[in-house]
Amino acid sequence: MVLALGWSVHAESAEHVVPFVSAPSVGTLECPNQVIRPKPQTPPPPREAPPVDAQIPTIAELGPLAQTVIREQPSIDPQTIPAMALRNPEQPRHIAIWGDSHIAAGPFMPTLLEALRMDGITIGAYYLPPTMGRANVHLPQLRTACVGPGWNTELSYTSAPSLTSGPALANRTAVAGPDSYLWLDLRSTSSRSAIRQLRIVYRASVHSVLDLSVNDGDESHIPLEASSDSQALTLRGDASISTIKLRLTQGSVTLYGFVLDYVNQPALTFDVFGLPSATIRGWANADPDYLRRSLQGVNYDGVILEYGTNEGNDLHFDRGRYASTLTQALSNLRRVFPYASCVLIGPPDRGVLRDRGASRNLLMFGRIHQQIEVTQREVGRHFGCVTWNWQDLMGGPGGSYGWFYASPSLMGHDLTHLSSDGYKQTGRALARSLGWWR
Repeated sequence: MVLALGWSVHAESAEHVVPFVSAPSVGTLECPNQVIRPKPQTPPPPREAPPVDAQIPTIAELGPLAQTVIREQPSIDPQTIPAMALRNPEQPRHIAIWGDSHIAAGPFMPTLLEALRMDGITIGAYYLPPTMGRANVHLPQLRTACVGPGWNTELSYTSAPSLTSGPALANRTAVAGPDSYLWLDLRSTSSRSAIRQLRIVYRASVHSVLDLSVNDGDESHIPLEASSDSQALTLRGDASISTIKLRLTQGSVTLYGFVLDYVNQPALTFDVFGLPSATIRGWANADPDYLRRSLQGVNYDGVILEYGTNEGNDLHFDRGRYASTLTQALSNLRRVFPYASCVLIGPPDRGVLRDRGASRNLLMFGRIHQQIEVTQREVGRHFGCVTWNWQDLMGGPGGSYGWFYASPSLMGHDLTHLSSDGYKQTGRALARSLGWWR
């Protein structure tokens, strides 16, 4: 049934009414030009033992390094991270994590969040990053997204310093045209809508116009305010938001993300800003004042940074240069979140494949990762950040080999990323250290 309910769209202090279909009747998003390919009918790989890989050092070559070690990590003193003591909080808490491919996709973050849900804590997203549709990025807050090919990405960690970035440290940009569409389904897996208000955070050129549809309603043409600073377009109506469809019809826009407000506020919001190949340089390059303004009032009680694997890929790693970059990054972080509880997660262990010289030095990456963790600990304490040693969980330098030869395997075939079971193991271990899981 179509209802002529009113949506207030606030832009340039003007109010526009958008009619929309009632939430229970909103259809499933079907992306334009989507090609659905049948999944190949192949049996799942056996879990008893990892298959033979010619690039992996053999058990005989590894000797004691082939033994699997899972070293229990100490609990983090809750007095050092008081805002992350989440049992029976007196008011809603807001936490965010930034990092690389380890958190961008896969079961690490879902396992960590599930530990909280098992304790009866309701969880939602607060600031939804604009990275939907990028390879190997999974946003658990989003049911479905359709992203047109007209959207490009600016990455803070590959850009020049003082990038005008939003909190995702990745901006999406588009110019007007048919490929500038972006559709989002914000319902839960049970098809329920929990969002009462949504703010689109952006920066637009002069004379930019957005075509916008809420809950399959008719399109409205919304003029966007041009400014050198970030702006917010607020959607608020008489029913909850299930889907939005937007497309730029004039001008150009830089999209920073979406701020979500709920019908029933969850006890915890946990935002995941994960980007494959990302480094701590993303925070070092960001303009902290602009980033703070682009948050549009969002603040975090606790912040977690998970970086180091991509920095450790440099065989000429310079610890002093890394310490300088980390210092700049944490300085910027504290200018944005001066009072937030802070945790730094060092990189997991990394092994060496044969084509990277395994016969010469099995620990060449492991030793670099160890230096990164030590540097994080030394620099982090000056900014009120505690550290969690992922490599030590795996037994220290060389632990990746034992995790690979575990049954089931806990390490991926690149000896850099973990297997699904390895990420689950890590998520549970971190939850225990944070006091989130018994």
